[in-house]
Amino acid sequence: MFLSSSRVSPLSSLARLSFWRRVHKYLGWVLLLQLIFWFGSGLVMSLLPIEQVRGEHLRQALPIPAWGQALSPAQLAQQLPDHQLKLSQQGTTPVYQFSKGNQQLYYSALTAEVIAPLTEAQVKDLAGRQYQGTAEIDKIQRLQQAPFEVRHLAAPLWQVQFADEEGSSFYLEEYTGKLLSVRTTNWRIFDFVWMLHIMDYQDREDFNHPLLIVFSATALFFTLTGALLLPWRRKKRSDL
Repeated sequence: MFLSSSRVSPLSSLARLSFWRRVHKYLGWVLLLQLIFWFGSGLVMSLLPIEQVRGEHLRQALPIPAWGQALSPAQLAQQLPDHQLKLSQQGTTPVYQFSKGNQQLYYSALTAEVIAPLTEAQVKDLAGRQYQGTAEIDKIQRLQQAPFEVRHLAAPLWQVQFADEEGSSFYLEEYTGKLLSVRTTNWRIFDFVWMLHIMDYQDREDFNHPLLIVFSATALFFTLTGALLLPWRRKKRSDL
């Protein structure tokens, strides 16, 4: 008669440990590059001051226009009943902005006349007045399509590049000259490592996509298998 034993066979235990060691090892090789990207990108983002990434130290606000001298927008609003009214400014001149979908109409709040798109000379002046640095303007161009670094902005718009050490580019609205975005070398570095961090290699915005979820779950499983093997490794060392 054979007696059943509840004890686990040493060979069976070693087989399971060997299996989990292989799982942990192969997961490590699969995750190696992405783990370097995660930790490296996190380090870079933590080292870059967010104010400098946003270019806030380069911005300079224009004086607020004297709205007390402005005409009432009532007549314009009657002519554009389905449009949303916003207050804006072109330099120190108050401006009424009427919006409907993608349509934007601009009127001088002093004369009620339609405002034409800015000339290059006007853009140069407005960009210089909103720039807090000392470098000269290197290049000005009116863009019919927004570059990838300002992919959230609507075109056409003006790009003004300054000859400074930070590689600064100002993006201005084509009618008012309002500063919409500032891009610098620090921002471009941050944007690149952010792409590596969230694994969105196309739009660099989505951190809920399947690739990131799968890799994150795999990294968690890799950590758990390491924790599972840790007591066995300590036991093995104590037996030596």
